[in-house]
Amino acid sequence: MAVILEQTKVNELVDCFYDKLLKDSYYVTMFKERNVDIELLKNRQRVFITRLVSDASEQEQSKQESQVRERHPFQIDSNRAGVWFGKMKETMDEMDLDSDVKKHLIEKVDILLKKIIK
Repeated sequence: MAVILEQTKVNELVDCFYDKLLKDSYYVTMFKERNVDIELLKNRQRVFITRLVSDASEQEQSKQESQVRERHPFQIDSNRAGVWFGKMKETMDEMDLDSDVKKHLIEKVDILLKKIIK
């Protein structure tokens, strides 16, 4: 089954998600300490989500896992990961997303997030 998420929806998801995440003092501080360019981060997230919702081959899935580990050389505390994932799911719940797309994206993000939880 092909899962499709239009670019406008991806953009909306990322923008709304970061609006929520940037209200959390932990993430604001972490991004500031690491001198993170939020717009660059959002652009990467848009590309990443677009790839996640596509039907990826085993090889592509492996590549996604490698990218997650490469871009997140640190491990994140499970509670902080829960906050991050909770805000992502909350954002998806607030949007008019197809239930299959939402389910697919949540499953993929959950798998990848577990790769960087300590």
